[in-house]
Amino acid sequence: MIRRSLLASMILWVAAPAAADPGDNHIGINTHVPDESTLDAVADLGMDWIRVDGNWFQLQPARDRYDWAFMDRVVDQASARGLNVYMTLAYTPAWVARVPERHPDGNAGNDQPASSAEWVAFVTEAVRHFRARGVTHFGIWNEANLEHFWDGDADGWVDTILVPGADAVRRECGDCVVLGPDLAHVGDYDAFLDRVLERAMSSFDILAHHLYNGWSELGTEVWDGDRYLEALEMRRFSFTRASLREVLDRHGWTGEVWITETGYRADPVGDASEEADQARYAELVMDAQLARDWWTNTFFYEAVDCRPFLPSCDIDGYGILRANHTGARTFPGDYRRKPAFDAIRTYIDTHDTLPADAPTTTPDVDAGAPMPGVDAGPPPATGTDAGAPPATPGTDAGAPAIGPDGGAPPPPPSSDAGSGGAATTSGGCVAAPGRSGAPLAWLLLALGLLLRRARSER
Repeated sequence: MIRRSLLASMILWVAAPAAADPGDNHIGINTHVPDESTLDAVADLGMDWIRVDGNWFQLQPARDRYDWAFMDRVVDQASARGLNVYMTLAYTPAWVARVPERHPDGNAGNDQPASSAEWVAFVTEAVRHFRARGVTHFGIWNEANLEHFWDGDADGWVDTILVPGADAVRRECGDCVVLGPDLAHVGDYDAFLDRVLERAMSSFDILAHHLYNGWSELGTEVWDGDRYLEALEMRRFSFTRASLREVLDRHGWTGEVWITETGYRADPVGDASEEADQARYAELVMDAQLARDWWTNTFFYEAVDCRPFLPSCDIDGYGILRANHTGARTFPGDYRRKPAFDAIRTYIDTHDTLPADAPTTTPDVDAGAPMPGVDAGPPPATGTDAGAPPATPGTDAGAPAIGPDGGAPPPPPSSDAGSGGAATTSGGCVAAPGRSGAPLAWLLLALGLLLRRARSER
């Protein structure tokens, strides 16, 4: 009797979707602002998509000045290799008027603009410019449920960024696709996503999400937090946060879903066991995608480790490549391929429907001559949030910031108690867990309450 009561009270069964029909599946990778050698590596993998950082503070460093040159190079070189570009537009420049910070951190990148006027003008110009070079897929911000990427709340993000930004994309480009919200699957992500979908679900053509949770096949246990499929579609217990699919279903989302960040931190770098787990993690993710017709694209995080480019980077190890040095590089000679690189390439080679055969969009007009360069400026934001590491330390506004692919410093991937890699740390402290970060305590509490109820019913 007690056993049946426990099962009925603690477990929420969610039926898995039917297996996907062969066809519309794609694979990509996060590249930030890649150089040619990184793009050569992605093409060698057999992937057909890259995700790049269309940082507002870099692309429009002053009210009256746009600097497209560094991203023009990326888009043109990607197109020449048959790679499609998903461009995430995000992060407030210091020159924009902003509302008072809720969590002061001295950085403008995550601040809420005082109005949408400057944001709409930027999105309009960016879409006009890059659609002419073949880009059709645009993301509206990144991980707005984390304070080091968005200092406001869900309503402020919907009103100031999402709705006006999506409308601007569609006004400027009839065949462009709006993606988002690209939330981190940590903490109370489900409450944030509920609010966004309740108010502005029609702003998205494709629902994009970030998922770094671990796999039972790699040793993640139920008390460690949501495992990958639990986070994706099968809630662990009735008292833990909702899975992604559960949130989407209760709002009636039946469209495509892209997992635009996922990966495993092989830490310490060079550890054979960790790097083998990183390879297996990638295979498990691709298996899961191919078994679901609603999940059609996956972007692994990330192409190249953040070190040695950023010596202070505290999320090193997510890359499937390791650069041998920070100077000019060619692929493959100047990189070490981790096992995950070869595992992904082999997987794509041996699965006829991955990626689907889709031609790269051709530019509307001639690309033209390159434009003057741009100072990289500061990183998006610093600060912390439960379940995620702080953003990578930045540089002075006047000095170019260097990321692993030759561009801006990368934002950190999100992590949670169920994350695949080693525990995320910053400054020697383990990052605080999200709402599911103390699952054993929740479990013991629930068991105690249920046993007390069972005794009272005797």
